[in-house]
Amino acid sequence: MAIDRRFFLQTAFHGTATASLALANPWTSAFAADAVPVKRKKTLVVLFLRGGVDGLNLVVPHGESRYYGMRPTIAVPRPDQPNGCLDLDGRFGLHPRLAPLQPYFRDGYAAAMHAVGYDDNSRSHFREQDVWETASVEGSASADGWLNRHLATSKGHGPIRAVTIGNQLPRILQGDAAAYAMRGLDQLSLPKGEVPESVVTDALAKAYGGVAGTAGRTGDLLAQSGDATLEALKHLERVRRETPPSKVEYPRHELAQRLREVARLIRADIGLEVAELDYGGWDTHRNQGAAGGGGYGNQVGAVGASLAAFCRDLEDRLDDVLIVTLSDFGRTAAENGTRGTDHGWGNCLLALGGALRTPKDEARGVLGKWPGLDVEQLHQRRDLQHTTDFRDVLAEVVRDHLGNSKVDRVITGRGQARVGLIPDRRERRVY
Repeated sequence: MAIDRRFFLQTAFHGTATASLALANPWTSAFAADAVPVKRKKTLVVLFLRGGVDGLNLVVPHGESRYYGMRPTIAVPRPDQPNGCLDLDGRFGLHPRLAPLQPYFRDGYAAAMHAVGYDDNSRSHFREQDVWETASVEGSASADGWLNRHLATSKGHGPIRAVTIGNQLPRILQGDAAAYAMRGLDQLSLPKGEVPESVVTDALAKAYGGVAGTAGRTGDLLAQSGDATLEALKHLERVRRETPPSKVEYPRHELAQRLREVARLIRADIGLEVAELDYGGWDTHRNQGAAGGGGYGNQVGAVGASLAAFCRDLEDRLDDVLIVTLSDFGRTAAENGTRGTDHGWGNCLLALGGALRTPKDEARGVLGKWPGLDVEQLHQRRDLQHTTDFRDVLAEVVRDHLGNSKVDRVITGRGQARVGLIPDRRERRVY
């Protein structure tokens, strides 16, 4: 029987627990023999804003009059106007619904990077999410997720290195290394007493087509996978029992509640290195809205309030945590005929955490090289041009924050030029 190494098991106990294990295939892993230890107690949280977030209204180029000319109804006003953006450096400002994050920018714990992308954007949701999750421009359909390649090329310091809070394992975490999907710790309930190993192994066998008891390498793989799944579930159950919920009040938003679960896992000291969260609804083709109401503003408000609560919750651990937002692509520079924006090109990302920390008197502004919004500066005369390759950003995060020296195997096909997001070893580029 052929074993597909990207298959992952959905295991349920009492109908409430979901844990997904990306099965490690010992016959195909090319990296395990020379895996390198990573830094202790460092965690990367990737927030994927699915649908293509409008970066020009997230981090607003209020210093460019062209921005207001292209967006007569959806532009976020200048800082000195009602509902205006929150100035960062005299040229750029945060959407006003990101106000809860403003103190982190002021205190050197947050940064924005604009004009991020790559050379062959197709403007297709399916294709571009695939590319950003695999960090593979060519042949992404067969590539593992780049977060999983990080896990596969390195050694961690605990039993559970990677999770997503959701119903299924996203592409970014699929591959040879173990990663888990769970709805939430409080929904986890293992039976009392010892769980027979055969429960997990039989579930695996059924999922693979009823090969329970198969001898040889298939049987060995099922046994190893059953052991790993059972051990992971036991660790998660122990965290649920012994790690108290946060005392920080999180918004009642789904994103905030999932971030609360991640914070709880970090505080449990189980070696969590990587957490991924999805937050969709950013495909704003019509009635996008500006600074006040509207679907886009509500989405931005949820991100700002949720991330701020997460940072407060981990205040004593924030130096070891880095949060990075990713998205499919940017939006068109000009609004369309239905007061929205269409699929575009370059975009911005947000980052928060101690890995970014700079002294308060060193204003970072917005990082990257700004290409401008004049017609001749736009990509195909319609989109924000990209000046920073997103793979270079990912490489810097993997190398400098997580400490994986095998970064050339994680983010392939790039020279990994430094982009300046992590300040310790950077050439800082501020507009």
